[in-house]
Amino acid sequence: MIELTNDEKRILAAISFCSEEIESGNLCDADIKLLEEMREVKKYLGEKYPSYTFEITGCDPKAGTIRDYNEWYYKALEVERDSAYIATSKEIGDKYEIKDDFYGEIIKNEALKQLEEILSKQEIPIIKTEISFWEYLGNEYKEDISATEVLKGKIVAGNDIKIFLDDTRLGDKNYNATVKKVENSLKNEGICGEVYIVVIKDFKGDPVKDRLFSDSFSLDH
Repeated sequence: MIELTNDEKRILAAISFCSEEIESGNLCDADIKLLEEMREVKKYLGEKYPSYTFEITGCDPKAGTIRDYNEWYYKALEVERDSAYIATSKEIGDKYEIKDDFYGEIIKNEALKQLEEILSKQEIPIIKTEISFWEYLGNEYKEDISATEVLKGKIVAGNDIKIFLDDTRLGDKNYNATVKKVENSLKNEGICGEVYIVVIKDFKGDPVKDRLFSDSFSLDH
């Protein structure tokens, strides 16, 4: 008999066919493994980011997929966000290799600040910038992870950068020249990643309906 929290029961019940056994705590071997892994993921997150409190909210098991890892959904109680974060967990021997995407939350604001400072020096009329990251990172990168090292590719995180520009403040309506100016500005500062440029008719415009031009480029060392 294993004692489970209500959250653990809910998560296991959503991915197992043994709902009665889960409620009683009389778990089958497969569910015992999932429970162990769930608890390891929560422990990993808490130790890696001690300033935050985490809750596991769900799981997408690898069974029936081409993945060799489970995906665990989680949230940080200190962060307001509609969608869940994701941690991956791969069983290697008697241990789990766990990686996560929460580092992106840690460095996001500083990364955006640095990008906007670079572009402002060139008087590029920014409406807003956005950044996300494709890679999951392991325990070697903790709360003190450097936004600069991520932006410059010293820590490979799969940077995905979107830059929205105000057409009314673009002196040169040659959009391709503007894209090149942005590209050179970022390249000169050693920024890495996939960069998407969107020109919107004005600062109040809708990024989709009022899009006048868009283009993208890659920055690698």
